Amino acid sequence: MGSLQDQLLKAGLTTEHKAKVAKTQKRKQQKKKKKGATSDQTDLQKHIEQTKLEQQKRAEELNKAKQETLKDKEQVARVKQILEHHNQDEIRGNVTFNFTYQNKVKELEVNSETQKALSKGRLAICVLEEQFYVLQDEPARKIAEVDEKYIVFHVEDNQQGDEDDPYADFEVPDDLMW
Repeated sequence: MGSLQDQLLKAGLTTEHKAKVAKTQKRKQQKKKKKGATSDQTDLQKHIEQTKLEQQKRAEELNKAKQETLKDKEQVARVKQILEHHNQDEIRGNVTFNFTYQNKVKELEVNSETQKALSKGRLAICVLEEQFYVLQDEPARKIAEVDEKYIVFHVEDNQQGDEDDPYADFEVPDDLMW
């Protein structure tokens, strides 16, 4: 009695060509098993898909980080452009204006008109790269829209007075210096 393959050939259920193809496939599978390769292609495909998904997630995270840094750089460039374009250079004078920056009292030598404008909220002091800029109210509001951290000193104009303020009827003298 021969092998199953010989019996199928004698019965006419298969051809010699199909028998050779089946034999070669069987040999290839046995070789893979000896080398340690998986004969199951689905495991390999699952592994490849999982690796691709991980790479895609990493690429998305890197892309998101790059977008954030680009956004930050764009924000700084926009603020710098506004500051340099609207900086008030004629403010220098002999009156010292004190304000706080990073829990320290800083001084700025300004003229008396600038001091009044700063105290009334018509001007604001902004900072970028440890350099102070004096801007008018409108450009300072544009910078505040971008990020509040650039505004160091800006008096908000409060038209509504405190109803319980006992000193509301008294006027503050102009020559009072803090």
